[in-house]
Amino acid sequence: MDDVQELSLGLLGLSPGEDGWRGAEGGPENGPDCGPRYGSEGGRESGPEIALAADGAGRVLEVKSGDALSPLDRLAALLDDLTGEMRAQFELFRKLRATAERLIDGADEAAAKAARGDAKAATDAMALIVRTLEKIDSLQRQLARDREDAALLSGEGEDEEAIKAELLRIIENQAEARARVRLVAWQNAAEGSAAVGIGGAIEPASTPDAGKG
Repeated sequence: MDDVQELSLGLLGLSPGEDGWRGAEGGPENGPDCGPRYGSEGGRESGPEIALAADGAGRVLEVKSGDALSPLDRLAALLDDLTGEMRAQFELFRKLRATAERLIDGADEAAAKAARGDAKAATDAMALIVRTLEKIDSLQRQLARDREDAALLSGEGEDEEAIKAELLRIIENQAEARARVRLVAWQNAAEGSAAVGIGGAIEPASTPDAGKG
């Protein structure tokens, strides 16, 4: 696409003289002169790069951004942000509770009563934050397990020899468990079915090696 122009803020519902319109720094708030625009040399360095391009079919708004994060990465980033916010709120309520507790023993009965209510509210809020952090931690652990499962299914993170060794370990554990179950079942059956010989003598129970020379 040719003829790249600067973005006109009128496309976003903003025009000189309307609410939300701001001019350049030091200029009139609703003046016609606007500040740095997207796509200009003095524009913002962060955020998506926006340019207004025109072609034969008309004008289009082109948005350029970096590689999009995967859903798992976005969820992980969101959980990290929530953890930081919850911890900050926890510290705030802890300070509020400490301040209220210092006012409880004051001479003013009305202020002490209000302080007791504030201390209880802060304690309840802290308990809620702790439960929320526990749920976030559980989600983060589940997310880590999902990532490991996805890496295993895609064949990433482990070589072929490691996968073979893991499969052999699982097979050996299953075989050993089945052998123990069969041995216990055979021992129980042998103890409960001892054969009675001639003259009432109890013959010893047969063993798996009986009959061999």
